[in-house]
Amino acid sequence: MEIIKFILIAINILFFVYSMVNKKISTLIALPAMGMLTAIIGSIGILPNLGLFDTVLDGQNIRGIYSAVVGDGVKMLASAISAAVFGAAFAKLLNKVGIGEKIIKTSAELAGERPVVIGISFFIATVIIFSAIGGLGAVILIGSIALPIMLTTGIKEEICGSIVLLGMSVGGTLNASNYAFFASILAPTMGNDYNLAMTTIVKMAVPIFFICFISSILFVTFSVKEKKFVRTWKVENIKENKEISFLTMVSPLVPVVLIIVSTFLKKSVPVEIAILIGMVWLLISDKTPRKLQQISSSFIEGTKDIAGAIVLLMGLGVLIKGFQYTTVVPIIQPFILILVSFLKNPLTYIIGFTLGTPLVLYRGPLNTFGIGGALPVIFAAAGFSPMAIVWALYSVGITQGFADPTNSQNIWIADFLQIDPIEITKKILWLGIGFTFLILSYVILVLKISLI
Repeated sequence: MEIIKFILIAINILFFVYSMVNKKISTLIALPAMGMLTAIIGSIGILPNLGLFDTVLDGQNIRGIYSAVVGDGVKMLASAISAAVFGAAFAKLLNKVGIGEKIIKTSAELAGERPVVIGISFFIATVIIFSAIGGLGAVILIGSIALPIMLTTGIKEEICGSIVLLGMSVGGTLNASNYAFFASILAPTMGNDYNLAMTTIVKMAVPIFFICFISSILFVTFSVKEKKFVRTWKVENIKENKEISFLTMVSPLVPVVLIIVSTFLKKSVPVEIAILIGMVWLLISDKTPRKLQQISSSFIEGTKDIAGAIVLLMGLGVLIKGFQYTTVVPIIQPFILILVSFLKNPLTYIIGFTLGTPLVLYRGPLNTFGIGGALPVIFAAAGFSPMAIVWALYSVGITQGFADPTNSQNIWIADFLQIDPIEITKKILWLGIGFTFLILSYVILVLKISLI
């Protein structure tokens, strides 16, 4: 019976992954539905009413799917949702002041007409911007300015797109909202100690950032050809910006520096407080009128921008809780044990996840905004280090950010450049595989982290 249930769970997963990739079912619906159905399949023949309601079995109180999966699931990532709201408000405020445009324009002016310097300058500028903000709106804002400038210096279309996407993903490794997300999925394996999980994630992010940053600089340097070819491109978005002081320009870095420095000093600053300090820094250093009104309107407008992401995080929580449900764990655990027995060797851990990096694309099993989000708890239950799994998920997640052709940012950039999104994927997927290899090699050879 257990093997039949496992097959049904696998079919359930494949069906929803296929439906998400082909846009048959929205991810917002697919994730919670997958979690609920997984829990229901596991409860067949064990719990009455398919396990939907709280019940008593053999004198033991068992919470039903409605409360343990749906009720707890929608609240599971509350910390990540809170950080996302603050991050969105900060992003909206930065856009109002025009800091993103100013950083990109300043980079263009400093780089002159040297393609390699321009490519590196725009990459670094995008990293700085996306360490504080995120979302398709920011990609459109930055891309509509940076892409035409790079094209006019002769940089190939797929390289132009790769530079912006790499900057977005590498900058994202320092983004406070991302810290909160990974801390939320790691915390259940640390006795639900969110603060400990957050400290752990921040310390992970620093070496990951430097590995990806240096590798990306080398990629841009060797991918951009120094040649005097100019492509005509109509640019309407570059306009004269207002004067912005240096103190205002560094505002995007304020929350990042606060969180990282305080973590290493063992005086952790909550993500929300760090972002709020960044917003106050921005408003004090800038001459923006009606400062309090600007903050309140930024929260309202920013929350509207990420309404879909909030629902997605709630659905992801339901998915994770579905795989953690009391009747599901005994079904999947034997198969996870087989996988764990293969991955617990340091060499197979590095090679396995490196070769598995493409599984993060198309909502694959390593995608943290899908089944991957449940892996730390599932592997921990099988005796595998949840830290090792989070390192792997964090590593391959960077690749998903810049190489997945189904991402909204990849689609928009490819459309803007008049190429197919898969052309960008072909150009930089190998770089993502390299990221995973370098990061996990660092984990095993330098940190010497235990896998069990």
